[in-house]
Amino acid sequence: MKTKALAGALLLGALPFTALPLTAGAFDTFADEDRSAELTGEPVQQRYQFNTPTTVTYDRDSLSGGASGARVYVADMGNHEIKVLNLNGALVGRLDDADTTLAADSPASSVPQIRAPLGIAFLSKSEADDDRLAGLYVNDVGRQQIHFFRTVTGSAGGFEYVTSIGQPGHGGGEDLYLPRNMTITPQGFIYVSDEFNHRVKAFGIDPDNGYQVTLIQTLGHQDGSGRYVGAGPRIRGVDKDYGTDSTYYDDYAGEPAKRDGFRIPQGMTYYTSPDNGATYLYVADNGNNRIKIFRVNTATGQLTLDDMIGRFRDGGSADHLKRPRGLRTDLDGNLYVADTYSGRILRFSNLASTSDANPVRYRTSKSSDASAAWIYGRLGIHQVEMRAPTSAGTEDEAFQLPNDLVPVIRADGTFYRENIYSWGYYYSNARVHLVSDSGNNRIKKCWTNSSGTTLLRCSVSAGVGTVSNNEFWGHPRTLAGQLHSASGMAWLGSKNRLLVSDTPNTRINMYDSSGNYQGRFPGTNISYGVTGIATFTDSNIGEGVAVLVGADATLPWPYTGDASLRIYDADGNLEELFNLSYRTGGLPVPEIGLSTSNTNYPVSVNVTQGGDEHAVYITSFDNYVWRFDYDSGSGTLDGNWYAGGVDSSKGNDLGENWSLGPDFFEQGAPGTFDQIGSVLALDDRVYVTDRRNQRIQALNPANGALIGQVGLGGGTYDHPDDLDPQRLFLPAGLAYDAAQDALVVADGFNMVARAWANPDDYSPDGAGVISPAYQGHWLDRDLGTRPGGLFDTEQVAVGGGDVYVFSLISNRITRFDWSELNP
Repeated sequence: MKTKALAGALLLGALPFTALPLTAGAFDTFADEDRSAELTGEPVQQRYQFNTPTTVTYDRDSLSGGASGARVYVADMGNHEIKVLNLNGALVGRLDDADTTLAADSPASSVPQIRAPLGIAFLSKSEADDDRLAGLYVNDVGRQQIHFFRTVTGSAGGFEYVTSIGQPGHGGGEDLYLPRNMTITPQGFIYVSDEFNHRVKAFGIDPDNGYQVTLIQTLGHQDGSGRYVGAGPRIRGVDKDYGTDSTYYDDYAGEPAKRDGFRIPQGMTYYTSPDNGATYLYVADNGNNRIKIFRVNTATGQLTLDDMIGRFRDGGSADHLKRPRGLRTDLDGNLYVADTYSGRILRFSNLASTSDANPVRYRTSKSSDASAAWIYGRLGIHQVEMRAPTSAGTEDEAFQLPNDLVPVIRADGTFYRENIYSWGYYYSNARVHLVSDSGNNRIKKCWTNSSGTTLLRCSVSAGVGTVSNNEFWGHPRTLAGQLHSASGMAWLGSKNRLLVSDTPNTRINMYDSSGNYQGRFPGTNISYGVTGIATFTDSNIGEGVAVLVGADATLPWPYTGDASLRIYDADGNLEELFNLSYRTGGLPVPEIGLSTSNTNYPVSVNVTQGGDEHAVYITSFDNYVWRFDYDSGSGTLDGNWYAGGVDSSKGNDLGENWSLGPDFFEQGAPGTFDQIGSVLALDDRVYVTDRRNQRIQALNPANGALIGQVGLGGGTYDHPDDLDPQRLFLPAGLAYDAAQDALVVADGFNMVARAWANPDDYSPDGAGVISPAYQGHWLDRDLGTRPGGLFDTEQVAVGGGDVYVFSLISNRITRFDWSELNP
């Protein structure tokens, strides 16, 4: 259990450790405790941990004090605080609830509690036209506000609160809804990517008038009612090199929706040319796989669109940005990009145009594309990479949702440099960059050669590339009872235990009903990747546990590494081991297994009347749901049916050969899936979360035929304004509470768990929509990542009269009871 009052005093020793209640009778949280007391023997950059570090920035003026005096700020979102580090990676301060000091000129009467710091920006005094605007700006998506703090000279953890900007809403003025990132220019113009409102807002802040905020401009595409909506280019078929005119991709200047629209605006940065003083703003339009470049009027703050890039040259070939997020520049105008869905970081030479002749450039050929000076990295989970002999030597290249690539620049514009070894070679004056590797819960250093033309390597683990210890910042989330990320959760009633699959650490954790860690199930590691768990009752086994393994190292040669389904008894004794890859081979769809990228995902087990015969339902990554028939008496597992697949008109954004179809942002055809999720078998139907189609599909358990859907559905990334019972947003986990006869849903980025009456009791309407009575949700979205906040809701399980919810960003499990349900 985690509260700020307890965090400093709680010393966690030998297992089991105990979760402590927030308040009497309130919800419980566990698996995210502050375990710093156990890390005192680690190197300085490993004596603390991150819970999803989403943004990193620094004070360039502090670099004059060398590595130990430097001040680096990390938005540690899952811990709802800002960590302050030096360039040795040591933790030297925090911005948290203890920082309650008001600045002398603050117009506020109190200091706000930070709920979910998704983005941060720092304006150094050497950059600011007015020293009163220098300091740390925090994007708090729990409050839908931007907080401004000044740092205190001589105190790394000292902050003075000045003011806040923003309020929840969809209209003009300071209305914001999930402000993802922001930047502030030397003149005091604050630009905010208002993600769920599909727009960018420009504000001015006036320190001479009580820090009054004025809306300068709103950018985006509006529908007929004046509402800002997601808009941008539609890409037909597999046309990744979309350089020629087509029905869906014409000249930007002649297509206002494409020219003006955003879909998931995120990272921002500015650049001021030393040659002519022109200032440019770069905005990552994440959902449209492109970056927009605006000219800034430094007198008014107004923006004029100057250029866009999406496709770029990589040597002699063409490539494309894939969900770019973090952006930064250096004094020469070089642009650094964190390309999240490719797991890579890039550098482009100066893209800022000084010509107004063609304010929006349509790149008609590969020869006119922007050119990448270097590209580095790939998707990879460090907990797996560090253990695997085939990838441990290159784990410096592995990123999981990199949010920022930040060149470390001194106040005079020169690079901060270090001498390093890279794969046995010595490099002097290497340029230093920082990357917030959010999916791996760490900050990594990366180094380029002295001229910046080649990236040499990034932080590695101990023993790799002649490095003596872990170079990255933030201890891996491998301590007993911790979670790196969970992909399955189930209640083991006979033992009063919650089972949680910590997939990157290839283990199943056990907790009691109060959140106390009870060790591993079945007491050993399970390699590699436990991707789903379910419990069931069997006449031969008693209470059984079905476990899915992504690549089972215990299967005999030549099947070693195939996907498997394991059946255990409640004590962890292995009853059956079934090869899923073998059983699904030779069909018109990819077999289940890592080799086909059709990995198995969550599982639900339905007990039939026979007592030892069970229908086993599994979902797999290629958007299929499968039924198998398991007989514990004969020890057999036989295939029955599979259903689903993708809507080809949507295309996909997976892998290297991704291609967005013309209907990528629309709801897929009934019976198809776009990012399939959990499966739940009730008496009459099988329910499967269809995440990016914003719905739960109901299938016939006998043959997989579509019956209907729960939720109206919607296009990819269309976020509802409020908690409409018919509007889901990236729903993930499913569970059933028999005592309440209720369906419980982990509703992804609606950031709540929700409950409906049993949908089996409701028939589809004429449109195929099943509308069970809505009961309410847990808990309050405005809590952000604080205890009780569910940012983002991934897994849900029911047991002992309670509801357990896993929140991905906080790496936390929260236990609720039904009395806490918000109607």
